[in-house]
Amino acid sequence: MNGPLPSTRAFLSDLPSLPTGSKVRFLGCVRTYNIPTGHLVLEHNYPRCRFSANAGTERASVAVDVNAVLESVTAEELRVGAWVHVVGYVRSWGSDGPDHDALRKLRVSSPVYVEAVMVFSAGAVALGEYERVLRDALEVERRILRPD
Repeated sequence: MNGPLPSTRAFLSDLPSLPTGSKVRFLGCVRTYNIPTGHLVLEHNYPRCRFSANAGTERASVAVDVNAVLESVTAEELRVGAWVHVVGYVRSWGSDGPDHDALRKLRVSSPVYVEAVMVFSAGAVALGEYERVLRDALEVERRILRPD
């Protein structure tokens, strides 16, 4: 069967642990949209807030390069506070990636970014239910791949 590879469902906080080039699908809340770089900064407080001595409470965040999908992304999906689903590829901040100085200004906690191939609204997501269902599904997948 030919066609694109399926995406791996993940929590935003798990993106740094995935191999570069992985195709992922995840949920995040828009914190900012940086027009000059074409990056959304998404966050998701899952697992619940981590505490950092320097920054206090910090939420997992990631930059999402939306340049390739700008024609299909709506203003509602770019609005601060909007919950969106993203399908894309995990990329590392390398010499071939976006400008490091511009990205440092985005203040993301992740050492990776996502190159989006699709961004769509999550609507009125029941966040607790979403987190429970995804956590349970990932646990089942883990047990299938690595039985104890």
